Amino acid sequence: MTMIVRTCIINGNRATCSGDDRLRLCSQGQPPVLDTRRTFLRMKRIISHLPSATRLSLVIVCTFYTTIAQSLQERVFVQQAGGGWWFSIILIALGIAGVVGFIFWRRSQSRNGSPTITSAYTNYYNSYESYEMDGLDVDKELEWLRKAKKQKAVPKPAPTKKVKPASPKATGLIDLDTRAFQERMRKQQYSALPINSFFELRPARLYEPLELSHDPSLLNAIEQANEEFEEDESVREVALKVLAAFRTRNSVEALLQMALYDLSSNLRSKAVAALTDFDHPSVFEPILLACADPTREVRAAAARGLFRLSFDRGDSWKRILESNDEFRMRHVARAALESGIAAKSFERLVHEDLKVAQEAFALVSFLIAADETDELFQVLKTHGDERVKFAILHVLKVRADERTLPSLTGLLGLDNCSREVRERVNDTIASFAGVVA
Repeated sequence: MTMIVRTCIINGNRATCSGDDRLRLCSQGQPPVLDTRRTFLRMKRIISHLPSATRLSLVIVCTFYTTIAQSLQERVFVQQAGGGWWFSIILIALGIAGVVGFIFWRRSQSRNGSPTITSAYTNYYNSYESYEMDGLDVDKELEWLRKAKKQKAVPKPAPTKKVKPASPKATGLIDLDTRAFQERMRKQQYSALPINSFFELRPARLYEPLELSHDPSLLNAIEQANEEFEEDESVREVALKVLAAFRTRNSVEALLQMALYDLSSNLRSKAVAALTDFDHPSVFEPILLACADPTREVRAAAARGLFRLSFDRGDSWKRILESNDEFRMRHVARAALESGIAAKSFERLVHEDLKVAQEAFALVSFLIAADETDELFQVLKTHGDERVKFAILHVLKVRADERTLPSLTGLLGLDNCSREVRERVNDTIASFAGVVA
């Protein structure tokens, strides 16, 4: 439908008027009909360029004022109709609930993640209908934008300077200097070790022996533990359990016989374990002898038991030495050598712990007294740590056993004997002068 209203042409809901015509129509009290679609799109463009916080504020304000206005209109209507305030309160509450729900919805959207650049540009290009962009391909533009984001400049690595490898001669000189410095530090540390404070082998401390028992069950178990009287292994095993229940001197002697001479390796290992549980100085020797057992099971039980003993093992070595029984001393010394206990004691001479060094000092002294020194002098010839050599020579000097003189003299003819070791060997030999005379 087309109508002519003075100078304005109204086509549907659109009006085309000049500026002067609009002024004239307004002065006559007849406002021109505006283009509502164009106005809506223009307002949409303006609001879309505003920040999200500003848009949210505008929405809240408009909602608030709309709610207030509606509540005022409704209140007038209700007053005219004779109603009460409850209807207005419900409307205000519904308005507030709507605003709060909208705020929570916006927060949930922000938690899910802020819109990316791609989505923002998508929304921007989706409104291209309000602009004349007929020749623009939105999909191609978005693809170009994604490729531009992925292409990042890769920094070039900084040029590295080529370092020339050190010559073999220079490396060898550095290694020699380092070794010499380490050797000097070791020698300085050796002078502060506890081994240098031992100038004599003090007597072993006394201990309280176990009591004898004449209990009939114990005496019966001692008899059954002897395989000459009882060939059944299961019966001997029961006797072993009875012996382990009596912590007495005669039970220790019976378990000693089983640990060393029973034909069953299983019973020998169990006898060693029972002796270990007694934890008394009298069980040291049988456990040590079991360390040289031909069966691995028994040797393992003896090794575990030897290091579980809580008493001073250094005093135990001294007690065997003080017995002056050459056969017994040789037997125990060979057990110590075969089990590897003696080899470990050579390096423990230079231990920083006083108790450990004292036990090693007693063991090496015992080997010298038992005349089992072949492995000891082998260490003096081949060991790489000169501190160990110094410690062994110190023990030889303290013991001053003339049987070691030939072996000491033989050390002087070795080509690999250093000047410091040679000096200490000469000092040890010189200390024997009063003993030989």
